[in-house]
Amino acid sequence: MMAADLFDALGVIPALPGARCRGRHHLFDGPAPGEDEQAVRDRHAQALGLCVGCPAAARCREWFDTLPPRKRPAGVIAGTVVR
Repeated sequence: MMAADLFDALGVIPALPGARCRGRHHLFDGPAPGEDEQAVRDRHAQALGLCVGCPAAARCREWFDTLPPRKRPAGVIAGTVVR
């Protein structure tokens, strides 16, 4: 079972049918230890491009807006870069 499947089953992340981020978490993840800053910016630019026009964007944004700032993971979520 993939981590995303486990999170979905536990209700941590809502089901987002048609989400363009599915299977592409490597683009959306926060910086890895020692990762080059330009590489992070490039990945996040690709991720943000996938968010534009995503059929799950509205539901993703609704979920994201319910998270307290301290619970928001680093990376790209709902078309937003969280640092």
